[in-house]
Amino acid sequence: MALAHAMWTHGHGLQIEYPERLSKVERKGFSVRLTSIGAAQSNWLHFAIPTPVIVDDNRLRVGSVLVRFKCGQASVKAVHVYDGENKIAAKDNLNLSPKQWHVEKLEVPGSPQILWGLGISILVDFGPDDRWVEFSSAGCDFLS
Repeated sequence: MALAHAMWTHGHGLQIEYPERLSKVERKGFSVRLTSIGAAQSNWLHFAIPTPVIVDDNRLRVGSVLVRFKCGQASVKAVHVYDGENKIAAKDNLNLSPKQWHVEKLEVPGSPQILWGLGISILVDFGPDDRWVEFSSAGCDFLS
């Protein structure tokens, strides 16, 4: 299968599942930084990826997703991929805490056809004492 499209969204479009668990959300021109409230908690964070479902009468497939981030003592524990309400991939049991910008790539098994719209969900573990995570972007490689 050939690469048909690469679609990305900027970090400041990120949605937070439990905003009350954060002390600060800083949306800037280049990223979004999320800081914990001080108690050790986790939170799911969500990106909606612009999704070209059909191109030139062909339904596209999901090849891989990518997330660009860095951490200050927080850590990424999981990355899940959804087509509408259907989970199509998951990378669990992670412990990613890069201090510099890092791109985490998740291959989607079987490169399924995309039907409804792509979402990327990231589980972040925030410990005590103002731990933070910062995202600049997330995207997907769509195959024909």
